[in-house]
Amino acid sequence: MDVLIVEDVHGQRRLLSAVVRKLGHKVHEAQDGLEALSLLAAEPTIRLVISDWMMPGLDGIGLCEAIRAGDFDRYIYFILLTGKTERSATVQGLSVGADDFLNKPVDFQELEVRLKAGCRVVELEQTLDQKNSELQQTLDMLEDDLESAALTQQSLLAEPATIQNIVFDWHFKPSKILGGDMFGYHAIDDENVMFYQLDVAGHGIRSALFSFALNNLLKDVDGASSIVREEGRELSGTPVSPEQVISRLNKRFQTTADSMLYFTMSYGVIHTPTGRVRLCHAGHPPILWLRPKDDTIGELGDAGVPVGMVTNASWCCQQIQLKPGDRLFLYSDGITECENGQQQMFGEQRLKDILKDAWQLPMTTMIGQVWNDLCQWRGSENFDDDMTYLVMEYGDGVSGRSGG
Repeated sequence: MDVLIVEDVHGQRRLLSAVVRKLGHKVHEAQDGLEALSLLAAEPTIRLVISDWMMPGLDGIGLCEAIRAGDFDRYIYFILLTGKTERSATVQGLSVGADDFLNKPVDFQELEVRLKAGCRVVELEQTLDQKNSELQQTLDMLEDDLESAALTQQSLLAEPATIQNIVFDWHFKPSKILGGDMFGYHAIDDENVMFYQLDVAGHGIRSALFSFALNNLLKDVDGASSIVREEGRELSGTPVSPEQVISRLNKRFQTTADSMLYFTMSYGVIHTPTGRVRLCHAGHPPILWLRPKDDTIGELGDAGVPVGMVTNASWCCQQIQLKPGDRLFLYSDGITECENGQQQMFGEQRLKDILKDAWQLPMTTMIGQVWNDLCQWRGSENFDDDMTYLVMEYGDGVSGRSGG
């Protein structure tokens, strides 16, 4: 161990150095606190200091304070030499960060024991530093992997698009690097378009991976094992009813005490020539039906049981008739449950008011307005839950991203 002896009396410093060197340590010497600080900065191998209390210039107390306040990349064990025996001196030394004391005149057997104790502490600190370094490397690797996974998640999100005569757009902001929310929309055939939004319970990697799997399953419209359209060649393209899609998912994904991976969901199919929509909800917030021509905002959905919680659960289907210009607004509960600094929730009514003020605006503008108001309410762009909403407009095929 590299040990620094700090003592202004030359003879005592040389004697201490000889004893410490005989005990198997490499010794460095300084005659005052300022010289000691210079040596500690120049010699990163010094991990233990034995310093006299009373010295001209920077004394032992001042040296200990400077070491504890300094920007050293290692822990330095500090033994204070003192002839003071009163309790107040011990308290003062401990208060500035001294690890141990040696009374003067020094008993060399006691010095040996205290050096061994100091070396054990330093070795433990070195081991801890190494473990922390390895842990940091692992965390850095995990963060890189999570960033890559986040890019993959983003790539899975459907692009804003017009499918047949339905305009789709959205906003997606996970609370962490990865989110448990997912959504999508795909043409099943020339007259039917399906859409969905889901929210996996919990946050983090498990929830995100589960949402990946669900998204891949739901967007498989053309596969032989597709769950969103009927099997059989003669029925190719015939949409499965929304409640049956959710029942199929419930049968395939049952939560367990270990996983607790259930999810809420809204799923619907639009018959694009007529604007007829069939909807099913499984524990998800209601869809908001924006009807500017009628000056109303309706709520669609009767909640239902989340998918994966009850083995033989059943769901109901709801049917509505869209008019050109009508919009459907699907959102996860992170929106309405978003809290401000006073722990007040954003709430459904506030969301409705924002949408009503903006429903005549282009869809992209309306989506941006909701996000701006959420951030103002929160006071930042950091949220406790995923912030996801999907918007669609029934019309004549003119994109709501640039028009109205």
